[in-house]
Amino acid sequence: MITAASRKAGAAVTFKKTFGFHPLAAWCANTTESLAMCLRPGNAGANTVADHITVLSDALAQIPGSSAAKILVRVDGAGATHGLLEYLEALNTTRRVVRYTVGWKITDADEQAIAQLPESAWETSAHQDGSLQDGYFVAELTGLNTREH
Repeated sequence: MITAASRKAGAAVTFKKTFGFHPLAAWCANTTESLAMCLRPGNAGANTVADHITVLSDALAQIPGSSAAKILVRVDGAGATHGLLEYLEALNTTRRVVRYTVGWKITDADEQAIAQLPESAWETSAHQDGSLQDGYFVAELTGLNTREH
């Protein structure tokens, strides 16, 4: 949230009962450049698919063709919508591979699924450059997670 001290164009009451904006933005992780941003009213929904697709499309348009062959998109829980994930899948072509990761708030069901994982399921996580990240681990929950779709 970005608060506004006065009635700026497009500002609105936020879910935190402040007044301002609820922006969406995209950055390029390896260059730290801001690629696209949408300054939305403070009452805009966090997981509005159309807004996410607009910002992502604008961001991808900023990436030169030679660098766009392999893309990794990371979004937080607000991007965990079927519409955005279907859009990301549709971006794959014979000339471009798009992978993505989506985060969300861990629920009790997630905690229970994690507790069921055997030690052998965990692998050392990797940094963006592919080098191993000592002390951090990842595992796949497919088939164990009961989260509703």
